[in-house]
Amino acid sequence: MAQIHYQRGTPGVLPATWLIRPDMASRAAALVAIHGLNRETEAMAELLAARADATGRTIVLPVFDGACWPRFQRAACAQRSDWALLGLLQVLRDAGRIGPAVPDLSGFSGGAQFAHRFAWLYPGRVGRLCLVAPGWWTFPDARGSYPYAIGGSEGGTTAFHMRANVARFLDRDIHVTVGALDVGQDKNLRQDPEVVAQQGTNRVTRARAWTAAAIRAARKANLRPRITFRLMEDCTHSFADCVANGRLDRTFVPDGAIDPERQIGSLQTQLVEVA
Repeated sequence: MAQIHYQRGTPGVLPATWLIRPDMASRAAALVAIHGLNRETEAMAELLAARADATGRTIVLPVFDGACWPRFQRAACAQRSDWALLGLLQVLRDAGRIGPAVPDLSGFSGGAQFAHRFAWLYPGRVGRLCLVAPGWWTFPDARGSYPYAIGGSEGGTTAFHMRANVARFLDRDIHVTVGALDVGQDKNLRQDPEVVAQQGTNRVTRARAWTAAAIRAARKANLRPRITFRLMEDCTHSFADCVANGRLDRTFVPDGAIDPERQIGSLQTQLVEVA
């Protein structure tokens, strides 16, 4: 039976973490799971524990608390949640709690916002990417301004690095999924006129639009797109509901490929890239 451990963090520096260790660990890469804005991390850990045992993978579930990282989903936010995750993973490696292989990254809702921006900034730090029902997206389009796209000057170095990393970011397995019933406009769903005009009025429409844009951008970069979209029938905007009715846990934590070449560079190098 998988063991779920809670590890305290350092406020503003390293997030607290739920660490799910399988009973029989494999050599497969760890899986990092990012929560949504409601931060129901303990419930997520309980729902994912069975997948840790089924796959032999260690699951890392950081807790970006609202006091220290109120806008964690932006990744390169003022509080630098991206740096916090890089630091956390290095601490876990140094302690021998995860191996040296590049982890896969999955995110739900606000966590999917974080996940696709983090992978975009650090394409060598992420393997497979699973993006579930984010409220809004950054599009791989230099004709629009950041944070909705990667053009303009408002994003500064963040938009610059995203423009430079487009091909490396898209050169991976990317799975986009959303509940078929996730068409409401709740308080957490951004409704700026620019977002609505570019992405649509709900999470389903926005996920479809981003998937199509990402496939076009991958082809433009001479890549063979490995980007898929799945609509989960009878699922609302609820992680528990998507696990129960859409088998999201299997998509969120897939079987892990064992690849000894899937190593990482130094943390310092990655920090310099976005400084």
